[in-house]
Amino acid sequence: MNLPKSKICKFSDENKINSKELIDKILIDIYNNLDEYSKDLIRAYNFDVEFKNLYLVDCETGKKKILKDLIDCEYIESFEALPRKYKIKKVDMKQYNEYILTIHLNSRKSDHYSFEKYNYEVIPPAVILTNEHRDRIQQWSSLTDEELDGVLFEFDKLLGNILTELTGDKNKDDIVIFMDVFMELEKIVNVVDDSNDILMIWIHPLFVYSDRDILKGLIAYELSKYDKKWLEKHYKYILKYCKEYNLLTGKNLEILKRIREIAIKRKDNNTINIINELEFI
Repeated sequence: MNLPKSKICKFSDENKINSKELIDKILIDIYNNLDEYSKDLIRAYNFDVEFKNLYLVDCETGKKKILKDLIDCEYIESFEALPRKYKIKKVDMKQYNEYILTIHLNSRKSDHYSFEKYNYEVIPPAVILTNEHRDRIQQWSSLTDEELDGVLFEFDKLLGNILTELTGDKNKDDIVIFMDVFMELEKIVNVVDDSNDILMIWIHPLFVYSDRDILKGLIAYELSKYDKKWLEKHYKYILKYCKEYNLLTGKNLEILKRIREIAIKRKDNNTINIINELEFI
């Protein structure tokens, strides 16, 4: 909505601000008023910045010039803008995994330009993906239907061989392992169903890119929840799975404590050192 012209240019020339000069001031003040974590995302990780409710008002027409991102700010046309008082209202990190930071602003009429310090709201990301996690999602998502069929066939065959190696022929019919292609890619979790006589393990699809020893550790880890003999016998493989899990999620599994106990008892210094490295990350 355009304002009546009589109400627009009530300011003296010294109070009016050129749009290019004004947006430079606003961008500097936005950055200076951000928390250190948000600054790091922009400075160190090259996050794209999007704006909500950032606009200048043209003194001559009363029209709002809406600025959605830094490119809009860089190429803003030159005009005389009305002074306003701005503040950051909210910083939204929900698009963290797309390297986008959204800054919500609020402004009101003022006799001169200013930027108000404000205890703004921060919306954290639902899930923070590691680089490895993000890369595997891209690999998986780029598969054609034909490629996916081939990957599933080879993976099922590999899982069957690993299961036979772990359990022997006499027990393998009591356990069934599948890849669940419908799992949410952003959430790394395997699902075990023991409601029937057969134990069913559903493996997250991104583990298709893991090597044989890691998959062996994954299966042994899930089986160790039902019988600790799997941990005692295969703790080194389970540790390899723990390293892979940390690489994908940035988190450690609780079973590391039990692996440490076994390693101490067996004087396995190499395993202890690996656990120390994981816990230090």
